[in-house]
Amino acid sequence: MSPRGGVLAAALMALVLAGCGRPLAEMGGTEPFALPVGPTEWDATAPAWYADGTLHVGDRSVELGDRVDQFVLGATGAYWMRGGTLMFTSAEGETEKVEEVGWGNLAVSADRSVLATVDQSRGPTDEFGTRVIQVAVFDTHTGEQLYRTPDEEPEDGADLADLYGEIMPLLIGVSNERVFFDGATIDLDDGSATPASDGPDGEVYEGYAETLFRDGFHVYLQGEGRRRQVSDVWLSGIGVLSPDRTTIFDTGQWPTEAVAYDASTGRQRPIDAPWGQFMLAGWSDEDTFFGVAQRIDENALDVVREQQVVTCEVRTLACTPVSPVIPTDDRDQGRYPTFLVEGDAHQL
Repeated sequence: MSPRGGVLAAALMALVLAGCGRPLAEMGGTEPFALPVGPTEWDATAPAWYADGTLHVGDRSVELGDRVDQFVLGATGAYWMRGGTLMFTSAEGETEKVEEVGWGNLAVSADRSVLATVDQSRGPTDEFGTRVIQVAVFDTHTGEQLYRTPDEEPEDGADLADLYGEIMPLLIGVSNERVFFDGATIDLDDGSATPASDGPDGEVYEGYAETLFRDGFHVYLQGEGRRRQVSDVWLSGIGVLSPDRTTIFDTGQWPTEAVAYDASTGRQRPIDAPWGQFMLAGWSDEDTFFGVAQRIDENALDVVREQQVVTCEVRTLACTPVSPVIPTDDRDQGRYPTFLVEGDAHQL
């Protein structure tokens, strides 16, 4: 179940009923999306961060430039957004434009072998010339298209620009087997789709609760103070559960305290990070996670002054810095972010 997607259940259903009209049980689109891949593979599950024009992936680095809004890693390089344009930079540092997809909405599987993106560059149009938003899914090793929303003309009189201005088809996430998009779970093997059902807390996506995402299993939480436990319903927050299901991270608020919780007892454990705040970014394996330690200004409300990417052990919660300390500056209010971690579409 998606806590973030759940609150949008009614609006998403309205979108489906309003007139995109696409069938849920067909494969592919008629025009394959050309996804580039690089000549060699790299460690796509290594700690990764973008700072001042350079993307760092483990001990590798490639130049992306200053106009980067979001990035995710693939098997042979990085896929990133510049405005509404999807870009690709290989592990060797060669950059090329992929497509004007129109929207910065990317997702990757936990092992970074599958990429999903929304695309408004092709496909059917309404009578005003606005294209239907589709989801496209690819194998990042080969560039092969695994799935695309089937082409179907919008209903007569549909105004997609107005409709999308009110509610967008949401890409909730992707795994090696499924993509969660626009109120349905789509099976990548055969293209069949199961509409999300109505639950007590919003939409329930089939297979979502069992899916390991880049940052862990997405869960509801219960508890307060120094205790958190996984809940079947949305009681007091949202969080993620480690791949081995032993450790809980409460991600429902920011700034996020540098703590984790034992999944069996609910007890709080401190993360041994450089400062008192920590944002989980992803997992290298079941034993190792990485994220961003943050120093919040004590004299200003929720203002980050310094950040550092760290990698940490699940068993001890001890962390080792993998980036230099990255200061922030009140004067740095440019249009494009100067520091990003994978998946983020905003400056931390």
